[in-house]
Amino acid sequence: MKHSLDELLDIVYRYYPRGVGITDDIDEELIRQTEEHARLVAARIQASKDERWHSMLRRIEGRFPRMLRNHSLHLTAGGCDGCYSFTIDLRKSTGEPLWFQISFLAPCYIVYRPCTVEIVKQASSLFAVAFRGLRFIVRRSPFDPAFVSRPDDSLRFVNIRERYVTFDLLPEEQPCAEWISRDIEMAFGCEFMPPEIGTVLVPDVTTSVRLPGEVRLYDCLFSDQRAWVKPSPSEVSGGGVDVEASSLTDSLIAVLSVLAAIYHILWTLMSDVQSGSSYRVVTTDGVLHREEVLAALTKIHMLLEAPKTARGVASKRELEAAKRELEALVASWDGHGEPPASMVAWASSFLASWPVDSVADLRVDLP
Repeated sequence: MKHSLDELLDIVYRYYPRGVGITDDIDEELIRQTEEHARLVAARIQASKDERWHSMLRRIEGRFPRMLRNHSLHLTAGGCDGCYSFTIDLRKSTGEPLWFQISFLAPCYIVYRPCTVEIVKQASSLFAVAFRGLRFIVRRSPFDPAFVSRPDDSLRFVNIRERYVTFDLLPEEQPCAEWISRDIEMAFGCEFMPPEIGTVLVPDVTTSVRLPGEVRLYDCLFSDQRAWVKPSPSEVSGGGVDVEASSLTDSLIAVLSVLAAIYHILWTLMSDVQSGSSYRVVTTDGVLHREEVLAALTKIHMLLEAPKTARGVASKRELEAAKRELEALVASWDGHGEPPASMVAWASSFLASWPVDSVADLRVDLP
């Protein structure tokens, strides 16, 4: 490398403020107000106008027709990355595109391809279940007999697929990489940054997706959207597992039934998100809390004043009646233990009469 590590760090600190906005939480607004960030945004906008970049893309497109994809169109607005990015689609032979990134902050470039590693981990202490047209994330162990009556021992371990990049190219990728690398070096006068340099940790800075202590030179001078080193099993947390609704305990079914009825009412009244076919997602600890039901009732009351969906307008009378019934049930409930049988019966009756479908993913975190 023509530039020493110290010189590269000096370049980074011109565009990323040291120690600014780094407390218990990351203050992104404070970071955006710094001279360093303004300098980074200006560099992105200026880079988008560089004719060397556009000329090079035309040459590569001519050499590899219909295989090039430009990933740097966002630079004109000053957002994201410290580099130009493009891919050459070699997936017919290799299964993955070949990535090229050219830093406009330092005279360096990189060539890599994505790859995947599978890591076997013990399942984490949460599980997902499809129930009444919703997808519930339950923050409980799938082996807790209070929530899952028939736990599946085969789910104690899960295979987690982690994406990262490798700089070791396949033989069939090397001719393409060599041709384009020569063009990059001639156009920009830069050199390849090896992993032993690019993966060095940068102290006292943060990026859009990296916390202090996680930021590497590659994240700053190129992009922070990649995992630059192969993850080790100790760095990967266990994943959740899917559980069949038929395996749930009666007490958890009671809780999920009440929540499903409440959130179907809410989403009927909220803005239209009827396109798509994925489940809406609700996160819960598996217990019905009086406060969360009261909070939902307050929101339902406000939305009923002016429903935001055609279905909500047409069903306003039925939804008002369901809300009044639930309010009466909550008023007589002490808020402890399982939801009362009368509340579960109300929920079951509502869900049986209400069209339940799986629609666009709308995530709601519950206490």
